[in-house]
Amino acid sequence: MKNKSNYYIGLILVIVGSAAFYNSVFLNGFFGVRNLWPLFILLPGLFMEIDYFAGDKLKGRDPGVLIPGGILTGMGTFLLLREFLDIIPGMTGPVMIAVTGAALLQYYVAKPKDRGLLVVSLALILIGVLLGISRYTGELPVWLTAGSLTSLAVIMAGVYLIAKKPQEYKDSTYRPRDSENQKKSQ
Repeated sequence: MKNKSNYYIGLILVIVGSAAFYNSVFLNGFFGVRNLWPLFILLPGLFMEIDYFAGDKLKGRDPGVLIPGGILTGMGTFLLLREFLDIIPGMTGPVMIAVTGAALLQYYVAKPKDRGLLVVSLALILIGVLLGISRYTGELPVWLTAGSLTSLAVIMAGVYLIAKKPQEYKDSTYRPRDSENQKKSQ
């Protein structure tokens, strides 16, 4: 496990060192801190993701590391792309909401116990996408009204209740007697 982590860290260092070498030889500043500052967000997230998935056996690993790893990886990727592409500055908020939903979804896939987390993650992704569309087009979709949002909330609540597993009754007051207990009491 440590050998794989060291391999990936070494690979990242080679890439960063190569970019710095290119920058110093050609003196154009393309790979400078001014352009590549999102790597300070992206690389820790990638390290968390790689550290979780690099092991041969995933048993014993805490999948909770996937939430901050997913958020840092998603936001670092978005901010790095924003440095080199012309992306609307107002898209950061919707992307952050959708990335948080995707990180929660990744955690749910790794540890599928709470179905409510699935509903919340899908809702966050949907909200982020809808806000991103509204920021990109400059207006909300025609069908997105208070009534449609209320009905979507009711649908999501219904999906949550359908997907929720019934709790086991551990401390039930009713306990059926077996035949031995009945014979002893007589």
